[in-house]
Amino acid sequence: MTEHPLMKFMINLFAPVQFKKPLGVPTLPTECMYQIFQHLVDQGEALHPFLLINRYWCRNVIPFLWARPFEQLNPENMYKIMLVYLSSLNDAEKADLRDLLVQNSYDSEFITELMQQNNPLFNYPMMLQELSIKNLEMIVRSWIHRCNMEFGRQIDQIDQMDVQINSMTSILCKLFLRNSVNLRCFRVDKFSSHEDIPELSTLLEISPSLGFIGLSNISKLEINYSTQSILKNSLDLLKTIPSLCKRIHTMNIKLPIFESSNPDIIKVIISIIIAQDKLKEFSLEGVENENDSRDIIQALQSHVRSLSSVEIDSVNISTSSLYVLAKCSNLESLAITNCRGLTIQDMSNTVTTTPSTIDALWNNIKFVNLKKLYIKNLSKNTLISSLIIRAAGKSTLQELTLDVITQDTINSIIENCPNITHLSLVNYHPSLHDHLLNSLFQTLKNVTHLTIQIPSKSSSSISVSSSSIISGKSLPSSLTYLKLQCGFKKIQLDGLLSDCCNAKLKVLIIDVVKILYMDMKVITSFIKGQTGSSVKFLGIGGGIGCGKVTKELEELKENFGVCVIPWYEIANW
Repeated sequence: MTEHPLMKFMINLFAPVQFKKPLGVPTLPTECMYQIFQHLVDQGEALHPFLLINRYWCRNVIPFLWARPFEQLNPENMYKIMLVYLSSLNDAEKADLRDLLVQNSYDSEFITELMQQNNPLFNYPMMLQELSIKNLEMIVRSWIHRCNMEFGRQIDQIDQMDVQINSMTSILCKLFLRNSVNLRCFRVDKFSSHEDIPELSTLLEISPSLGFIGLSNISKLEINYSTQSILKNSLDLLKTIPSLCKRIHTMNIKLPIFESSNPDIIKVIISIIIAQDKLKEFSLEGVENENDSRDIIQALQSHVRSLSSVEIDSVNISTSSLYVLAKCSNLESLAITNCRGLTIQDMSNTVTTTPSTIDALWNNIKFVNLKKLYIKNLSKNTLISSLIIRAAGKSTLQELTLDVITQDTINSIIENCPNITHLSLVNYHPSLHDHLLNSLFQTLKNVTHLTIQIPSKSSSSISVSSSSIISGKSLPSSLTYLKLQCGFKKIQLDGLLSDCCNAKLKVLIIDVVKILYMDMKVITSFIKGQTGSSVKFLGIGGGIGCGKVTKELEELKENFGVCVIPWYEIANW
């Protein structure tokens, strides 16, 4: 990884000083250091070089490195992190660990050495900001595996492996919850090989007056059981949360569809929602029963003034539930995907559907402050998407993603959403939708970001003689970002880019399975020409067909100042 310019500047500025004389009063206050390091972390930069500048810098960097230590760990680092945390145990926790190791016949010298480790220089458990039971189980399993390999014991011969993992995970959870002053995110999930998580509910019931902080400070709760059953210990743990956690702002819930109708699970989720002071972000996945989903969404009414983001995926959602969400006066972002249950009252009229046949409830669904709307895979009745777009309001919606491109949806956008700036068309078929987009862009004058995704089957069936995906002349002059996904033939790209005389694109992304040289020549010609001279960022997704394509990219970087976006970063643009 190349060093960030800010990182180079800081090292060059401060590192030489320590060789001349020790630093007395720090040049930068702690608040400034925090902002700088946070910026570098957000950019994906490593902070390890700053550890060696001086003691003051080290103390400021360590909390960032240990806030989320379980991310992208290799087996060697898992083992090292385990040793650090085990050295942080108090006497009672070390006694529990010793008993566990003795009961499972670990080497006595190893146990003695482990118990005699010096206390670490920092309180690393206190720095933890995100705790996932699954991640914790993974590093425990890796540590046990390595230890037993060193003892020459085969893993498949270890008795009660699950008992060992559960017991040690419980010890570490007690360590973290005892020091969890900075814990903000708690994930209730589990490693796939286990029947249940450790029994943790009793740990959370320890009184804070005894120095046990628990989960009282968390602001984000994730319940991730999309592929596994929620068993007794998991359910008992969730039942303790309403009485302990009152300041959760974000809840992400993924339930297994095959048992999401469990009344105990639904009841505890509802109780957690109601117990919070101000819930701001909520997501729900995998509720198959319509009554259960309605009860959960009904509970969100206790947060109608604070809720700002809702995501619903793979849920049987009713129209009345959508009506409840529309009551949230500060709801700015709504995503509904892979859902069923939304219907229109009069489904017998198969010839025509007029406003008079629409359920009266739909006429009362109006989102007053919605800015982002994402709808995909909802219903075979395309009018559902049109009604949701209509409910989004006439003045606030700025970002729209949809996969149903019909005359109804286009009319609904034109009539109700004139201020859209970001538009994503997920299921675009050139032969069917060209004329619809032409009429759409004649009305929408503020679109700056456009993403067009053509299904693979559609792109492969288009002949070279067919028309381009859309004429560049039709693109709004306000457009600065264009992303084309899936396969495109040269004649299609040429028809789009060569006529793109109005829009001044700054970002152009061609995300295909494989870019060919003839495609690259069209892109290069566009950027070199007067109409494309404004392009500053170019992204090519998928594989590069030949060395000639690479040569074209290098020329654009060197001679035209174009920044080429790495293929692995395109999804974030």
